[in-house]
Amino acid sequence: MSLFKIKQWWSNNNLQEINASVGIQNSSCLKVDKFNSHTDSDCILVGEEYFLRIFKPSLDEGVSNTLLETQLSDVILQIDTGKFITGSDDRHIIVLHPLNYTIYHFDKKEGHTNAGEQNILKPMIKHTFTRKAFSLTCGPFGNVKTRDLICVQGLDGSLSFFDQDSFLFMCIFEDVIIPGPVCYIPSCDSFIIGKSTWILEIYSYQQLREFSEMSLRQNKKNMPQWVYNAGEEVTSLQVIQTSSNFSTIVALGERHLYCFQDNGLMKYMIKFDFMPICFSAYLIGWFYEPGARLLVMVASEDSKLYIYEGTMLLWCCDLLDTAISISRCFLKSLPGGLVSLSDKGIVTVGYLGTEPDLNANVAPAMNDAVDPEQVQAELETVEEDLQAILESKGDADNSSLGVLQTITIKADVGKPVQNLFQQYSDDNDAALHLLMCPVVVMISCEDPQLVQNIQITFVCTPPITCSESTICLDNVNGTEIIESQVFLTNDTEISDTTAEIIFTITDHIGKILVVSRSVELPISLYCLPNDTEMENPLKLNILTNQPCAEFSKIFTDFSEDELNSLGNSDSRVVFMYRTTKKSVMLRATDSLYTLEAEDFPEMAAILIHLTYKLTDHFVRMGVKDFTFSLKMTKELFKQITFKFLKSVETHAKDRMKLKSLEEELNVLQKQFTVVQKRLLVQYGSLPPGDCDPLEFLMRDTHRRLIKSAHEIIENKDNVCRAGCSLTTMGNLIIYIFKQTPIEKFKIKLIEEMLCLSSLHENHQEWEEAVTQSLSYILNKVFNNTEKDKEKLAPVTEQGILSHINLKRFLKQLRIVLEKLYAEAYEDIESDDKGGENKIVRIEEFVEVL
Repeated sequence: MSLFKIKQWWSNNNLQEINASVGIQNSSCLKVDKFNSHTDSDCILVGEEYFLRIFKPSLDEGVSNTLLETQLSDVILQIDTGKFITGSDDRHIIVLHPLNYTIYHFDKKEGHTNAGEQNILKPMIKHTFTRKAFSLTCGPFGNVKTRDLICVQGLDGSLSFFDQDSFLFMCIFEDVIIPGPVCYIPSCDSFIIGKSTWILEIYSYQQLREFSEMSLRQNKKNMPQWVYNAGEEVTSLQVIQTSSNFSTIVALGERHLYCFQDNGLMKYMIKFDFMPICFSAYLIGWFYEPGARLLVMVASEDSKLYIYEGTMLLWCCDLLDTAISISRCFLKSLPGGLVSLSDKGIVTVGYLGTEPDLNANVAPAMNDAVDPEQVQAELETVEEDLQAILESKGDADNSSLGVLQTITIKADVGKPVQNLFQQYSDDNDAALHLLMCPVVVMISCEDPQLVQNIQITFVCTPPITCSESTICLDNVNGTEIIESQVFLTNDTEISDTTAEIIFTITDHIGKILVVSRSVELPISLYCLPNDTEMENPLKLNILTNQPCAEFSKIFTDFSEDELNSLGNSDSRVVFMYRTTKKSVMLRATDSLYTLEAEDFPEMAAILIHLTYKLTDHFVRMGVKDFTFSLKMTKELFKQITFKFLKSVETHAKDRMKLKSLEEELNVLQKQFTVVQKRLLVQYGSLPPGDCDPLEFLMRDTHRRLIKSAHEIIENKDNVCRAGCSLTTMGNLIIYIFKQTPIEKFKIKLIEEMLCLSSLHENHQEWEEAVTQSLSYILNKVFNNTEKDKEKLAPVTEQGILSHINLKRFLKQLRIVLEKLYAEAYEDIESDDKGGENKIVRIEEFVEVL
């Protein structure tokens, strides 16, 4: 049990999730250092896939914590800093990629106006090599005083040495199977190398030069200065100078922490009763002072932090997340802080506090002296700024209005054309014709000087997607025509038949305006006429105040011959979806349209498209008072509600299964790594041990890894498919309620509560997003009693996908929908009471999981 908690000072959540299984490489993607352009505070450098981000945390709300964010051309393996260029006093940033490294100069450029300053990352040197890199270390090799040299370790364990952009020499080790940690010791100009045989070896720089690649070809053996057999894998190394003549080497193993002097003398060893992940050693005081203290921070797998001085445990506390890399920092408002990078990609700066903090997001109060006159002067400045904003608001609005008046935007869709022909191997060679539907946008600007640039974003709902989701126009000269292609990607339900186009306009003064347009996609993109006969279909009736129009005049995306083929007519037509191969029948009788389908999800897209086309048809015919209503009975709404809740349950089950598969894959990956390490030790021993059992176990684990990975890919498709079905049913319910006399604001609240647009291919955490807003709707909009609040309150100690929480979540959704139905149809008689022998079907909703 930990004694205290770490107190959060600053946090950044913009990074993506990082896989913690490759701990060495991830820990190398966090670096804390100070630059000449920012001398008042340390900067935090984080590398994540292709992105390099530089932070300078501050409590000042008016200052951005992010100094720079840039996308590099290759994956980042490691980040380090040093003086790599001759004649430069500033420290530079070196970024290691698989086949090259690049040295950057981080500088600050003063702004020309009061808008601020600009941070620049300027590439200085780029060097390419042939062997794939694993890690690097840098320092004044050979006691060079003016700059740092670079040592790159390859995947084969070789060490390549570079001076700026020049190759010096290469040293190859024949007994290295997989690379390990390498660290430079400046005090004795040596390197400590962790090998795959669980051995630590130290070589001097001069020794490595002598036994370079040329010497190894003459069969000369490279003898280390000293050797230590750890008996376990050493995951990371750190060298820190602790006196004027000596340095201390700290090594982290699987269960132990080793501390050596640079001459090979062991100072102490700590055996842990937990699984360590990463560590960081630092000095309190200067190394040349007699009272300097060496402290070591160790982060464990169960999200705890331990601080040791020698073998004595000084501090133990809880971290906010599982850390894969930790470091110490000195910030302007925090003289000593702890930087941690979590396995979820969260960078956190904290400090040690003896009191548990129940609200970790609140910034700590600083006990600085406050001058009342200074506070009053700042308040007066703020009031003047606010007054200036209020006075200029009218001008800004007029400027925005002027920009919008000069721009004319038109959006339309073309006729789908066949693009590809794909054969289905599992459906009796049935063919799926993939169509491309052009979406054309025409932008006209009368005064191009008022517009800096326009960004056009096309938004579609899966399985419909766009060929180009974002298009940027830096200059608008006269009329610009932009075209993007819309097409189907998979065989899931059609949940939305519109394409939304968002225009982000930046005017000449830098103000951003957002305008959106929506276009209805042609039904021929996702449907085609068919002659399927259905047995006992579900029916949904649409009553209009005008006589039914012929279907050939409504569905103009098809020609009359195409529409009336296969036994269809102007009063009856059957459509089949290109994706799911499911059919929907439309009938027209007098002023009543009837939709018939095997299930409700098929009705959603056709229903929305039909009502849109009906409204457009009668507007073109000059009918201004056209209205329609959906005939909804209580029995029918129960069936729709049941189908929606069933789709939510299916989505939650698939997500739980995916989560369990990912946990199983994580366990198998760790097992495979352990077996691989043991097998490497057996290979490296003299004579080699019996490797057959370990090889069998490794092959079996590898087979299970592949099987689990395929199951995860398949289950991800199932989750996305369930998400599309959930979105389809949710859109159908929202559309039904929009045709009722319920207050529009309340419908908007329910639509925002369901947040169906948040379901994307890679983000399916819909249940978690809806939970909080659902409680608010029940308690505030429908005024639940205290007893109902207590009964439906979720169990906060468990996740929303747990058995009891998901059961209550489904019940809350059902209550909201039933309350809306009662409010919408309370004055409508849903059942005909005239017949005595009428059979009433009662379907009980069963909450299952």
